[in-house]
Amino acid sequence: MIDPQLRLRQICLVAYDLEWTSGVLCAAFDAPVVFRDPRMASGGNLTNTHIRLGDSFLETVCPTDKAWADGTTQTRLLERNGDCGYMAIVQVPDVAVASRAMAEQGAGTGIVSGDWNVCPGEPGLGLAGVTAGKYQLGEALPKAQGTVSGVNVQYHPRDFGTLAEIQENWPGQDQFPQNKGTYYPAGNTWQRDVDARPIGGVTSGFAAVEIATRGLDPEQCCKNWYAGLGAGCEIDGDDPSKLHLAGGQHMRFVEPGDGGRAGVVGVDLFALPGAPRKFATVEICGVRWTLV
Repeated sequence: MIDPQLRLRQICLVAYDLEWTSGVLCAAFDAPVVFRDPRMASGGNLTNTHIRLGDSFLETVCPTDKAWADGTTQTRLLERNGDCGYMAIVQVPDVAVASRAMAEQGAGTGIVSGDWNVCPGEPGLGLAGVTAGKYQLGEALPKAQGTVSGVNVQYHPRDFGTLAEIQENWPGQDQFPQNKGTYYPAGNTWQRDVDARPIGGVTSGFAAVEIATRGLDPEQCCKNWYAGLGAGCEIDGDDPSKLHLAGGQHMRFVEPGDGGRAGVVGVDLFALPGAPRKFATVEICGVRWTLV
């Protein structure tokens, strides 16, 4: 039985030009930018946008001048691949359990980074008064009445084919579709527009992510995700390189193509029922987007 909270909730891209890339994505998917993280920008290395696709999110990050001067993971990735997929983010029902399990997979590299966030209020009321700190492996998400909270934990691409992140947010994480619960990466005001404009004219959200693995067998990569995410996901009975999540979503793992590019190389989007299809497949930011 697949846990209904175990969902592909966000895809992240890295691009040279944030405004141009975000504009192309918004036009292609008829979807709005709902958040630019001021705390990320103030850190000095990255700026970003979040585009809402139904109740999931498409993030684009762009290195700042400081990042280019210092040389960072993101600038090296751009120099190697150009604009490309950067990260897959899966929502989990219990970050305390999943964070430990994910850390044990592959080479056992452990956490790359992790943060917790707690804010007074409720979903949709903004981030005034938010506090944050570094996440410690195995900690439970704090859940106190009158607050909204979230945890994100990232893991190394060598174990999962791409930079991998798990998320738990509270409250409202179990309400789908048209979720209006807490989801910290996209801020805490996007919920206000879900009823007025639940989806655009192209897609209702992510159907699948395709990850090309470098130095890691696709079937083994699938097993790493399966063991890390824990009970509630299923490896396909006919294709051991395909992992089923909730809501009809899946993750599939493949060998790199002719160009040798690894990481997130393809994303399937649920076509909006009854709407004319704007495209079949299109490539944007080095990723192949397919309506299904």
